[in-house]
Amino acid sequence: MRDIVEEIRRAYETVGIRLDQATTYGTYYRLLCGGCGRMVGIVGDGLLPDMAREIVSEQFDLYAAGLLGCACGHQRERTQTLDPERWQASRDRHAD
Repeated sequence: MRDIVEEIRRAYETVGIRLDQATTYGTYYRLLCGGCGRMVGIVGDGLLPDMAREIVSEQFDLYAAGLLGCACGHQRERTQTLDPERWQASRDRHAD
């Protein structure tokens, strides 16, 4: 079980989200903004190997456009650093 928690932690760190301490008997973890510390969600440790990485990768466009993550903008900035071209395409696609 510990391996999956580390995998989840690494996946979310790529977009600037920290995994907090376990809640409810170690099955759910709060997701905290790496910039300001606000809670941005919850994730369970019942994910299969590589699933967390896939989830975060599939949500990249939403983080880049500011539609997912924290209102402080930390995830937008982080995704821009990760992949500037994909970040710009995401912003263009989700522009009003």
